[in-house]
Amino acid sequence: MYHEVIDSLKSVLPVPECVLAGFLKYTKIIRVPKGKLLLSEGDCCDKLWFLGSGLVRGFHAIDDGHGGLLDFTEWFAAPNEFFISAESFLRQTPARECIETLEASEVIYISRTDLYSLYEHYPETNSIGRMIAEHFCLSHMQQLRELRTLSAPERLEAFRTRSGDLFRRVPQKYIASYLGISENYVSKLKARR
Repeated sequence: MYHEVIDSLKSVLPVPECVLAGFLKYTKIIRVPKGKLLLSEGDCCDKLWFLGSGLVRGFHAIDDGHGGLLDFTEWFAAPNEFFISAESFLRQTPARECIETLEASEVIYISRTDLYSLYEHYPETNSIGRMIAEHFCLSHMQQLRELRTLSAPERLEAFRTRSGDLFRRVPQKYIASYLGISENYVSKLKARR
């Protein structure tokens, strides 16, 4: 599985072998069952994750006023993507979101301490980190723009077009939450297709 993360890094910029060796020295692979929380709300995100296989989502839950919780999906990570709780990771503050596996997953991670050590010892890794951050930023901007400017059917179609097989793999309730529409409405829109 290390070759997937190496290929992903090399797709961003050429990476010298000494940097790859340093990166591999600090990374760990784990297999995680479906439904496992990789990060709980209130914990500090101290890892940069890379998804080798499976499916992951970031979400937060709030009190619904009736003793239950409302679940809001903020993002999904598919294989060969990096993911973090950005605010918690960067500011080293308690996370306001959870990270959960939606399928059995294999993930590689590097601790924030080790990542910042790589930044210090291999300055070229800063460019890779910046490009990963730019990807997060652009994805978030696109999501916000779509939520503000597209109708519910247009948001669902944009997600279907952009996400490929995620549209089939992600449970409908999480797609609805991510798009800010009801699960029943997602079901009706899917049925019309």
